[in-house]
Amino acid sequence: MNSIVNVKFSCGLLNSSDKLKFISGMNQLTSLDISDNQIGVEGSKYISGMKQLTSLDIYYNEIGVEGAKYISEMKQLTSLDIGNNQIGVEGSKYISEMNQLTSLNIYSNQIGVEGSKYISEMKQLTSLNIGHNQIGVEGAKYISEMKQLTSLDIGHNQIL
Repeated sequence: MNSIVNVKFSCGLLNSSDKLKFISGMNQLTSLDISDNQIGVEGSKYISGMKQLTSLDIYYNEIGVEGAKYISEMKQLTSLDIGNNQIGVEGSKYISEMNQLTSLNIYSNQIGVEGSKYISEMKQLTSLNIGHNQIGVEGAKYISEMKQLTSLDIGHNQIL
């Protein structure tokens, strides 16, 4: 198993801290999908120690603001899906400090206008999903300033 670099453990497969510890010890991984596992803050702490990862899908894991802070310390990531994790404005601020990201899915995190302003400052992003975040027209204006984007999902944001 030492040659595996891309693993998907989604939909409830990681239901114990022992399993998370095992995965966090897989030092050869560069891409990890642990979506829909409810790993919470403790799990995000384990995962944040995986300094070799360049791609992480942590969608729907109830990590909240504290978990977002742990994930934001992963300075080697270039692709992050942190959708549906209740990170809010404060969590979006932590994520916006990840200057190496080129792809970000921050879908459904209640980041609002203030959070969209933080995200709009990520000038290295080329792909962004900021859908379902209550950013409204004002937030959409911030996002529209991201001229480098080649892919954008901004749906379900009360823009019209």
